[in-house]
Amino acid sequence: MRRALFIATTSLTRAGVEACADFLEAVAPRLGAFWLPLPVELCEGLPADLGPLEKYLEPLLALYYEVKANWRCYGSVAELRRKELAAVKLVALVLKAKVFGKIDLAEWDTYFTQRAEAPPKPALAIGALVQEDGVICGTYPPNPIELAHERWHQLPPEKKSALAKWIVEYVSMVIESINLDEAYFKLVKRGWAHAYVNYIS
Repeated sequence: MRRALFIATTSLTRAGVEACADFLEAVAPRLGAFWLPLPVELCEGLPADLGPLEKYLEPLLALYYEVKANWRCYGSVAELRRKELAAVKLVALVLKAKVFGKIDLAEWDTYFTQRAEAPPKPALAIGALVQEDGVICGTYPPNPIELAHERWHQLPPEKKSALAKWIVEYVSMVIESINLDEAYFKLVKRGWAHAYVNYIS
């Protein structure tokens, strides 16, 4: 069988990750090595604290331990900690936008300076945009934060401002919801999926 090189993707929701785990359970055993967004420490048999993301990554942990395939891990525990700290900084930007009623694009530009790194192939990537070699296996499109990590540097100022407003709305929904799934589906009902098309066209 020819080696399949593709990126499977979902937004960060429990429902999306579960759907991707079901998809990978069916296809990954027939492929060569397949990369999961789990810390390399886990693949090396070392302790790997997944922090707040653990309940969202549980389906992938079950896949890794229970389904026989050539699983590989990419990312690290240190990277997960950096993402947690970055999330705190983003919440600070959101609160500032809500308090002052305006978005300081210079501050948001500084926050989104680091571009998302492309995962190895074939892999599951949480929050990645679908490319030519992409497969949607879970919830889609990416939430506004995931989109900003990939596209912010390419957007003109007016689109950055509009996307920042979506991020403010999404973070507010996360705070008001019982979990990320509820917040994500509220966002989609508000028209996020339609708005997303404007950012990738």
